Amino acid sequence: MKKVIGWSILSSIIIAIAVWIASIIFTFSYGEWSFFIGLGLSVIIFFFSSSGGALSKGAAFEASEAGWKIRKENNDMKANVGAVFYGSVLYTIISLIVMVILYL
Repeated sequence: MKKVIGWSILSSIIIAIAVWIASIIFTFSYGEWSFFIGLGLSVIIFFFSSSGGALSKGAAFEASEAGWKIRKENNDMKANVGAVFYGSVLYTIISLIVMVILYL
């Protein structure tokens, strides 16, 4: 558990540095866009680390249809998230708090 917490904090720091460098290169306000970038990154990481969604069901159906064998799958959606996802969620929460403080 301590390992996951450490990697999550490290990944949130790396995300913050990457967004800060991108804000310098592309000249956008870090304070205004950091929450939305973190939220989008969290959703993308969750989407690509999950199984059982519509995209994976469609791919499995096409693959089984090509082999003339269609299998039934359960409707459970499972997500195998790791430290990077937790780090992006941590970054999103911290950037939300900073954004609220900036605008109040």
